[in-house]
Amino acid sequence: MHRKFAWERLHNQKSQMEVPSVRKTTNGPQPIHQAICKVWLYSNLISIVIVGLITSGIEFALIQADVIHWPVPLVMPLFWVLIGLWSSMFVKRQWHAWKYEVTDHEIILNSGVWYQKQRFVPRDRIQHVDITSGPLARKFGLAHVHLYVAGAHGAVGEIPGLTPQEADELRSMLVETQAEHV
Repeated sequence: MHRKFAWERLHNQKSQMEVPSVRKTTNGPQPIHQAICKVWLYSNLISIVIVGLITSGIEFALIQADVIHWPVPLVMPLFWVLIGLWSSMFVKRQWHAWKYEVTDHEIILNSGVWYQKQRFVPRDRIQHVDITSGPLARKFGLAHVHLYVAGAHGAVGEIPGLTPQEADELRSMLVETQAEHV
């Protein structure tokens, strides 16, 4: 009698415990986090500053060697400032273009400002999912999800600009799918 009571109590506790359910789909296209715009802007800025310093140094050396004939090295710095301003105009558009959707059978990745791309990754072919976060992304609390499928070399899809919680939830969705297909 005592054992039966203990077992019933344990069984009732287990049935009352809520098991967190993993969503299977995203219920429509999802945007990436807006903080990715800052990551992209800073990344562009760092690249432009490095290339700008190198090319400005070369321009200065050519002026000193009297190969080119203008008094101050302004062409390259001005050129890279204009490139930086031009590329920063597209960051917001790039963010608006990025969407991802997890359906029952595939992951749909939409991106691109000039050349719009839509990639379909079959869920049942996903081998593993990596979550990475570089120094700039970590500074803004973001992560990137990389998708690897059978028969492909390297990642076939990347979803940038997710919060770590969103990235973990997405990974759980996809790992749950793999467990169902095994």
